[in-house]
Amino acid sequence: MDAFEKKTVKTSRGYTYTYYTAGGDNSLPTLFFQHGWPDNAAMWAKVAPQLRSLKHPIIIPDMLGYDGTDKPTDPAEYKWDAMTQDLIDIIDNEKADKVISIGHDWGSGAAARLYNYHPDRVVGLVHLNVGYMPPAREPFDLDAVNKMTEEFFGYPCFSYWSVFAAPDGPALLGANVERVFNVMHGEGDTMKKFFCTPNAMREYLTTDNAEEIKVRPYAQDAQFKKDFMARLERDGFEGAQCWYQAFVGKYQHQCDSKLPEGADKVDVPTLYIGCKEDAVCRPESMYPTIQAGLLPHLEQAEMIDAAHWVTYEKPEEVVTRLEAWLKKNFAKN
Repeated sequence: MDAFEKKTVKTSRGYTYTYYTAGGDNSLPTLFFQHGWPDNAAMWAKVAPQLRSLKHPIIIPDMLGYDGTDKPTDPAEYKWDAMTQDLIDIIDNEKADKVISIGHDWGSGAAARLYNYHPDRVVGLVHLNVGYMPPAREPFDLDAVNKMTEEFFGYPCFSYWSVFAAPDGPALLGANVERVFNVMHGEGDTMKKFFCTPNAMREYLTTDNAEEIKVRPYAQDAQFKKDFMARLERDGFEGAQCWYQAFVGKYQHQCDSKLPEGADKVDVPTLYIGCKEDAVCRPESMYPTIQAGLLPHLEQAEMIDAAHWVTYEKPEEVVTRLEAWLKKNFAKN
């Protein structure tokens, strides 16, 4: 993140966030990038700098639970209403008025909720890999979701949650950081095999002689792996896994269910960028939302030939699609 200024702010509920900024034309909306599991602001390092020519100001936080930002271990602290207020505090600290909310993975969920809870501040919405998730009007049922996805796709997409949301999940992941790296960035159908097969993730993390996984070319960079290992061995997964535990523990339903009717509909330009080799995050998952009329301004970019961590694997293609969409919807006349 050398191209950006590093800053910190204490939010109104007392948490310290680290974030990165780059100036621009303040008459344009600010690009607000939100990373997901188990990344940090640096996951945007090959995307955000390439968009500076468009003159939008940029803000990129380390999300709650990660890197330079505080890491509470109570899942209730990760409720959407509270976290989105944290993000508004960052935006206000930079004196930004309107933002384009951009997210990947859990950051895509955060990007959506920033709009749902603060629609007066968000003028555009971008989802990478994970499509728009409407507010949780019903309590989350992991077994039911896995049954539904198995019927629809032929496999239970969220099998890995049995580890990621489990009480022993943080300890298990933290004791096997290198294996976590390999299974995240494995080539071919690694993601489908280990994330979407019942018990496969737990068996992989606990088996003495786990099979060797060949990682994708971008993950073969020694510095990339070293940085990942050092950060997660230092920080652990106690905060990161709260994002999953907050869903399973129904904390997100507690706050989402209080949103007013109509808050689910996204009435601003929306872009979805999906990936052909992402076995978990399928674009078809958005079809009910589209059919319900909740995404009237959605544009779906051509699918990128990559897996889940597209900002590492194909950053240039992400930039191309973002740049075209931003010019179309937000360029000054």
